[in-house]
Amino acid sequence: MISKVSVTLTNRLIQNNIIKQEDFEIYRFGIENLIMKACHILSYVILGIIFQQLPELLVFLIAFIPLRESSGGYHAKTPLKCYILSCGTIISLMCLLRFIPVKIMAFGIVPALVSSLILFFIVPVEAENKPLDETEITYYKRKASFIIMAELVLVLVFRVLSWNVLSFILALSLTYELLIALAGIYVKVAGSGYGPVK
Repeated sequence: MISKVSVTLTNRLIQNNIIKQEDFEIYRFGIENLIMKACHILSYVILGIIFQQLPELLVFLIAFIPLRESSGGYHAKTPLKCYILSCGTIISLMCLLRFIPVKIMAFGIVPALVSSLILFFIVPVEAENKPLDETEITYYKRKASFIIMAELVLVLVFRVLSWNVLSFILALSLTYELLIALAGIYVKVAGSGYGPVK
């Protein structure tokens, strides 16, 4: 569906002489990604409204999206799987925020510290369908390290201020990225023949 829409929109751009025919694939890919991201964000907002946790969700997305983009990790092979996994992640986040007592959230600093330490050593994690060259690895390593450190500092600051929910949300962004990074490493190792292939 999304693919057909992106093709139609790209063809219209060509017909209106806005882009050239030889640039078809570049623009089609860009439009498809833009539509997919819009669908993801819209779905997240709807979930946030349903769970009555939209502000908390927005804080998580502000922290998690830059971290995810710079740190890498597992990427689903199809847009549908990506969408399902992403929405599942958001639902799990909101369930944790709903059912974990605020007093327990104060201990979120522990997984934040552990996750940050491990992430420093393993990021960026290449996905099978998104390989990185040496220059990109260096760039994303620096960017990811900065974001990890900034979020960890905020976790600590918010904890000192007793803003336990905010501290816990940022701790979850680090923890979720660690899980995604480890999943990416597992898939890469399994696919290379150095681990169990399922």
